[in-house]
Amino acid sequence: MNTTLLRKLERNFEGYIGTIMLFAYTLLIGYTIFQRETFGDPPSYTLSVTLYLFTWMTWLAAGWAIRHDSHFRFTLLRERLSNRVNYALRYLDIVAWVFFAGIVTVYLLETLQLRLESGRQILGTPIPLWTAYLAVAVGMVLIVVRSLQKAVLIRRQYKNGEDITPTSKVDI
Repeated sequence: MNTTLLRKLERNFEGYIGTIMLFAYTLLIGYTIFQRETFGDPPSYTLSVTLYLFTWMTWLAAGWAIRHDSHFRFTLLRERLSNRVNYALRYLDIVAWVFFAGIVTVYLLETLQLRLESGRQILGTPIPLWTAYLAVAVGMVLIVVRSLQKAVLIRRQYKNGEDITPTSKVDI
């Protein structure tokens, strides 16, 4: 594999996985509508599976948003600050994201353990229920990884004298 392809895969990993999940989500909803209109009885598992697919897409999107600087932020004020102050604030952003991921993970571990021990499955499927809750754990890992990547990128940009002021523009 060439490095350009690997870079593109790394840069948009969550987007690719999320697109596949969105496609599956759409097919599942279409199948449910077809079943309901044709036979009057949609499958019982579709509501739960679509809900958990959406949960996975949401947590994947959190890491993607950090990687692409498309998360919620206050750009109007920050555009008026110096590059040095923005450098400090960008690192404060990163610390806040990692702290957030840590807090969520602490509370998630107990919930995930309970789901593992219960042995329950997603309604109407052989899929273990804990896989749905695993979305949050994967999301937290992605938030931490993408935050640390962002820290390296910001440091490199700052050292090169580039403007690191966050803007409202989303760079994909």
